[in-house]
Amino acid sequence: MRRSLRYLVATAVAVGIAALTAVTADSTGLTLLSVPIVYGPTTALVLAHWQTWVSLSRQPDPSRKLGAIGGGVGAFAMSSLFRVSVPVGAVGFGLMLFGMAVTIADVSTLDQ
Repeated sequence: MRRSLRYLVATAVAVGIAALTAVTADSTGLTLLSVPIVYGPTTALVLAHWQTWVSLSRQPDPSRKLGAIGGGVGAFAMSSLFRVSVPVGAVGFGLMLFGMAVTIADVSTLDQ
C-alpha cells in the first residue's frame, strides 16, 4: 500500500475511533486527545506490515498458547480500564495493539 494512502487510512481510523469514544464517553480531555495519537500510528504500522501480521497469526501451537495467555491478560486489563472510563479503556486497548504492531514491525524488518 502506498505510504500516502496508508497514512490517510490511519488518520481516518484514528479520528473515527476518537469520535466514537467521545460520543460514547460524553467527555473531553487529555485522555480523549490521546486516543487518535495511539490509534493513528498503530493503524499505519499494521497496514505497513500486514503480510507479516497474517503469517505470524497462522503459527502452530506454541504461538497460539502464548496468544491465548496474552488475550486473557489483555481482556482482564481492558475490562478493568473500561470501568474507569471509556477513553482510558480505549487508550489501554490501543496501547496493547500498538505493542503488538511494533513487535510485528520489528519481526518484519528482521526478515528482510
